[in-house]
Amino acid sequence: PENSVAPPPWFRRIVAYGMDFLLLGVLIQLLGIFLPKTYGPEVEKEFQELVLAASHVSPEEQFDSEKMANFLKERKVSNDTYALLGLIVVCAVLLPCVYFFLGECFFRGTSLGKATFGLKTVGMKAGSPPSFLAALMRSILKGLATLTLLSPLLPLGLAYSIVPFFNRDRRALHDLLSRTLTVQTLSPSAAPAATT
Repeated sequence: PENSVAPPPWFRRIVAYGMDFLLLGVLIQLLGIFLPKTYGPEVEKEFQELVLAASHVSPEEQFDSEKMANFLKERKVSNDTYALLGLIVVCAVLLPCVYFFLGECFFRGTSLGKATFGLKTVGMKAGSPPSFLAALMRSILKGLATLTLLSPLLPLGLAYSIVPFFNRDRRALHDLLSRTLTVQTLSPSAAPAATT
């Protein structure tokens, strides 16, 4: 193979994911800031008032669809604001999945965080790149898990995050289900030093 591979050190893997997590958090926040502007000042104002009112709703109620439907009905939200809310939710769900998928398919199994620390995703067969379907499955699972860490479903996301601590190859649940592995790549110049 072109590069030697080894299991990634815990610190590098956690910090690399932390970088991706922060980037995605910022991008999702930017969606909430800039998408309303595309709907005009009235919808933007109504959306901001809605977000402010929703911030006073408890997390348990935010995940109760009936209570949130009543909340929106009481606020007399316009159809345009409903459409904006739907678009923001769809974009927020798709963004992490697309981000990780682009890294898997077009940047040789790396994301911004992984590239910074010399990590990449490989298939279980001789370190080959993951197949399209494996990359897609992995990206969807990892993207949705990332969303849980940004929501009141945080305990579920944390439970998902501890899986690598319980297996020898440090494989996360998305690695196990997609038959992939995150590895530390060593540059050719570093490889001889590591073996001597």
